[in-house]
Amino acid sequence: MMRMSKIHIKYMSDVALATLKANKNEVTNKLIENPNSSDWLSEFVGDDLYVTKKYEIEDFILKVPSNEKDRETDIYNSIILYEKLNKLPLHVLTDERFWCWVMFDKGYEVSLKYMPVKKESSIFKDHWLFSQGKRRGLFFGVLSRCYFRVALSVDDTLKDPYELTKFVISNPLRFRELTWRSFSSEKMIVLGTLKAEKRIIEEYPNYEENATRFGDIAKLLSKLGSVMLLDVMTEKDIEGYVYKKYKNMVETDLKKDKAAKKSNTIMDKLKSLMSKTDNK
Repeated sequence: MMRMSKIHIKYMSDVALATLKANKNEVTNKLIENPNSSDWLSEFVGDDLYVTKKYEIEDFILKVPSNEKDRETDIYNSIILYEKLNKLPLHVLTDERFWCWVMFDKGYEVSLKYMPVKKESSIFKDHWLFSQGKRRGLFFGVLSRCYFRVALSVDDTLKDPYELTKFVISNPLRFRELTWRSFSSEKMIVLGTLKAEKRIIEEYPNYEENATRFGDIAKLLSKLGSVMLLDVMTEKDIEGYVYKKYKNMVETDLKKDKAAKKSNTIMDKLKSLMSKTDNK
């Protein structure tokens, strides 16, 4: 991979950010009308658009995905964001103004591909701005969530440090359910949970994952946290706990599927028999 030059990071200015927040509907229309370039932003906001900061990063170029479900490109871009930004201080990585610069200046077209904006929708408010608070803003933000999915799933003890990252991105609902909970900022909880889920999926290759189970697991972890057990559990403890619970859920689902198929087979036979009787 060609090495890029160093650049200073930027923040969107307070004035520019306030202007966007005060004109959400107009900004939504501008995003729809200009899917390939954010050049309109300077005229819309004025010259006071970005503020250059002291921190330097290696410059980067994100790949434009073919569509919002292009997982391969999603994996590539998420890892690029993590590798280029992970040395920045946490106060930068959790600042709305920083991510506005990244989305509008470094990843504009990519952001719109990932999260197409629609007229009279709240997509701009919910996924470009921290309108639901900092925590949700980071995990709902179009590109900030790409970064944090990697930051919380990268594991240098594995042969492929991004093995769990790829697992997460293959089904984003898995991570979304975790990030709604207060414990999701604890990396060892996320790693333990993901390792357990991945083991189960590998052990039951014919199991079609039930998305509601991701929420069930997150609720169980929240319940553990409410009695302070999470504070004394290790990553291995979390993995073992989730593995046991998820295994029970999967086996329950498989039994229900088997029973349903058996019931359908009986009903089909009855219908066939009744049809033959009617034709006599």
